[in-house]
Amino acid sequence: QTNAFTTAVSSGAKDEGTELGVAVDILDGKQDPNTQASQIETCIAQGYDAVLVEPISADAIVPAVKAANEAEMPVMTIVQQMKNQEDMAVSYCGGDESKAGKMQMEKAMEAIGGKGNIVVLYGPMGSDAQLSRKAGYDEVLKNYPDVKIAFEDTANWTTEEALSKMETWIQTGTQIDAVVAQNDSMALGALKACEDAGKDIPCFGLDAVDDALAAIKAGRLAGTVSQDAYGQGAIGVENMVKYLNGEEIEPFNYTECIWIDQSNVDEYIDK
Repeated sequence: QTNAFTTAVSSGAKDEGTELGVAVDILDGKQDPNTQASQIETCIAQGYDAVLVEPISADAIVPAVKAANEAEMPVMTIVQQMKNQEDMAVSYCGGDESKAGKMQMEKAMEAIGGKGNIVVLYGPMGSDAQLSRKAGYDEVLKNYPDVKIAFEDTANWTTEEALSKMETWIQTGTQIDAVVAQNDSMALGALKACEDAGKDIPCFGLDAVDDALAAIKAGRLAGTVSQDAYGQGAIGVENMVKYLNGEEIEPFNYTECIWIDQSNVDEYIDK
């Protein structure tokens, strides 16, 4: 609960709960798989009707979800999927991460004319979003043999780590033609490093948080992909309530991917 995307997801979940008359409690795993597993175990012990979880790690979440399954407490993944998703979770509600990554990388390729050096900033390694967004990147990059990834590393979704990584890469003197970051917080950190160094390098984000939209409107950030963070939380609660009421729900429920740049950013600010 330290970045704008996840707080928007939580707001959507809470508001939908209020609308449907169910109590929604928000727990913060603090990017620690062990903490998240312990929280799920606590929910089992305390008799919650269901859990919606954004897996910090696609693999590490499995034992805790297995325990919930054995306790007959349904688990739904939101925002990110887990290993053995279809066998262990009742559904997934969130964005199509691979599609979003593909859209973002295609826009970056357009901006640099399909050749040059790029850097890539990943979310936590091994998380579903990191893996799936990278899969989208790889699908695009195989069509651009003249593009080289000069540097790549995780910045764990954070602005501060991205700023530090980008400063280091710039200091090497390597030509960098674009930055592709797996979320907006990291894109904004990289952007600040570029601006501080007097470098005009287009930076591409993903998530469409408010600060990113403002930076796009100001002509600073090249663009971002919206996957409707608020809506991901809302449809998660909506579908879980349906499931608890005995209604049939789809195994995968995706929000829409939308590219946002200066041409349409006004449509999404304060939306």
